[in-house]
Amino acid sequence: MRLNPDLTPGQTLALIFGMPLILGVLYTGWLAVLAMGSHYSWREMDWIGDGHTSVREVLATADVLERPVKDRDRVCTELFWAKDGVRIRLECPAM
Repeated sequence: MRLNPDLTPGQTLALIFGMPLILGVLYTGWLAVLAMGSHYSWREMDWIGDGHTSVREVLATADVLERPVKDRDRVCTELFWAKDGVRIRLECPAM
């Protein structure tokens, strides 16, 4: 049974496989827009700390949250993953 009698089998397959591809590209673009709108610099977006910021790390910026924490007698900022709460790093002002 065909989805639409006006579509050829090739057009039907193009719709079935093309639509998820288009949605994936749009989602990746949305993540890129969110990452570019963040207040982090390229150097700060090096979430794994290897000295280089990859495209994957830039896109992951949309999933990074901040919260204030107290470390000894200083108020620091903890960066953590929104999906699971795992700490990425702790940023404290220099004394």
